Amino acid sequence: MNKINSFPKQSLTSAHCLGGALVLLLISMGVPTSNAQNSEENIQSSVQISKSSTNSYQIVNETAYIKPFFDTSYIISGSSNLLNNSQNIINSTIINDFLSSPTAGYIMQQNNSSNPATNATNVLPALPNPFVNQETISVTIQQQLSEAINSAIDIDNFEVDIECTFGNKIQEWNCEVYSLPT
Repeated sequence: MNKINSFPKQSLTSAHCLGGALVLLLISMGVPTSNAQNSEENIQSSVQISKSSTNSYQIVNETAYIKPFFDTSYIISGSSNLLNNSQNIINSTIINDFLSSPTAGYIMQQNNSSNPATNATNVLPALPNPFVNQETISVTIQQQLSEAINSAIDIDNFEVDIECTFGNKIQEWNCEVYSLPT
């Protein structure tokens, strides 16, 4: 079963390919070491996390700059029950992986005002730091994952995929749940 086909297709551009990476982690949960088990039983008793990351760089005067847009996507696959039982290790795996990425320091915080005209007329004594700290990143990832896993538990399907997309604007981060046909 090809789970990736269940997601909307996106065209690949050179910006998507540049810096792209795919990391595949397999987290086995309580798999007995019996030789009688076949590979399908092993897959059914595991949670799989796939990562894809896209970003691009611009070189100016022999200095490389990360362009302002990048995305890191994680796809978490498994049964609702296994996702629930593995929630802590899923959270820690994705948080640790994301924080170790080179783009983690470029996550922009949400603008405090929804009215751009108000922001333009206010005189600030100093420029605020536009980037979020690691704790904010960790908390936001954990909240997004918890909401998605709880939705997956409510679905109670044998096979569920959760797709999380984390770009450079933290307020746009989200995780969506997809149930796969059996």
